[in-house]
Order: sequence, then structure tokens, then C-alpha cells
Amino acid sequence: MFISELAVPARKNDISNDLEHRIMQAAWSPGDQLPSERQFCIAYGVSRPVIREVLTGLVERGFIDIHPGRGSFVRAVAVDDLSSVLTRAATRAGITARDLVIARVALECAAVELAARRTERPTSLVREKLATHTRAVNVSEMAQTDLEFHESIVAASGNPVLMLMFGAIRSQVHALMLRSHSDPTVHSLGDPIHQHIVDALADGRADEARSLMKEHLELALELFGPDLDQPISDVVEARGLKSAAPLSTAATKNVSA
Repeated sequence: MFISELAVPARKNDISNDLEHRIMQAAWSPGDQLPSERQFCIAYGVSRPVIREVLTGLVERGFIDIHPGRGSFVRAVAVDDLSSVLTRAATRAGITARDLVIARVALECAAVELAARRTERPTSLVREKLATHTRAVNVSEMAQTDLEFHESIVAASGNPVLMLMFGAIRSQVHALMLRSHSDPTVHSLGDPIHQHIVDALADGRADEARSLMKEHLELALELFGPDLDQPISDVVEARGLKSAAPLSTAATKNVSA
């Protein structure tokens, strides 16, 4: 039975902060079902509408999911939890393709090196994502599957901070990939390097995997031309491409150490 440490009756903000604190302190683990609305009403001495407002706020802040007829459940941390915030900031800041490429080199080179140095290298998902990408037939599919491939490499690093960092910029990376795959030269030169990266990763050749990733990502610096220093959102729009926020796949959605 849930027992509150707050004074009863409690204020809505205090209830919200209390529940948020309990989730942050792992009083309930991801996937755990929270007490019922009735139990919360009794514990906090408030009405059901107040509890429903509190739970709705927790949903909006990404702490829980509500399943009608089943109840409320603690939500796992997802790789794209920071994405919407950074997307707004990136648009206002006019982040360019060059900015993104430089950031990706730092992040993804570290990720692939870490993945290659792991004793048990989780390459099955990476290979699966590459195979899916290879079958893509149009620019939209190529960009989405390319994003998932690179995201799987970051996940293979086993570093939750890198996963969150990549998740934060995944919408911008998706836009960058739309630009790349709409350019036949960039696509033809960049895509074959994917397989070499996977082979180096699978064999534990960490330095080579890092070098190949750097070569792959920096093709944009050589081939994007004037687009390189334009806001990436403007570049995609000018090419008539739609850069909707891509969804995380189930295999790479949640962050775990």
C-alpha cells in the first residue's frame, strides 16, 4: 500500500513533486504499475480530479504512461526524451550542417570505438539495421533506416550518456541524412563505408572502426558545398524534403546502462 509522507490533505504541486521525486529515486522501476487513483486519493487526502491532473502532468513530463482500463505505469527513459527541446533550440539557433557533422564526429566516433572494445560486442542489431537500410528504395526510407543504423551503433557502445546525446539530436541528424541521400554523389560514396564500419566493429578493430566512422561522417564536409553553412532546416526545405521527427524503434528506444 502506498503511504504518503506529505501532510493530508496535500496541495496538487506538492503531490506532483512528491511522485516525481519517488520515481526519480526508483521507488518504482520502469514498467511498474503505480497505485490506483483511489489509493492516491486516500494517501494524499484529495479528490480524484486532483490526482488525475497530477498524473496527466507526469505523462506530459515523460515520467509515466497511462493505459486506459489498466492504470498508470512508470515510463523508461527513452533515447529521444531530449529531442523536442533541442529541436526547438536548434531551429532558433540556426544550427548548420557543419555544426551537426562536427558534433556527430565527436559523438559517433567515440561510440563505435567503445562498441568495438567491448568484450561481447552486440553486433546483431547493427547488422540487422544495415541490412534494412540496404533494402531502402527511396530517399525517405534511406534516411530513416540510416538513422536507425547509426543509432544502433551508439546503443552498442553501452554508454547511456552517448545514447541520450544522440537521441537529443536525432531529428537534426535525420534532416542531415535526407540531405545526404538526396545527393547521388554523397549517397554513392558514403553508403559503402557502412559495411566496413560494421566489419571493423565486429572484429574488435576499434581504431579502424573509429577512423572509418570519421571518414564516413566527414564526407559531408567535402561534398555539401554551400549547404554546409546553411541552417539544416532551410537546406532540407529548399530541396523539397520533409523532415518530420522520426520515431525511435523499439530496439533502441529505451536507455539502459
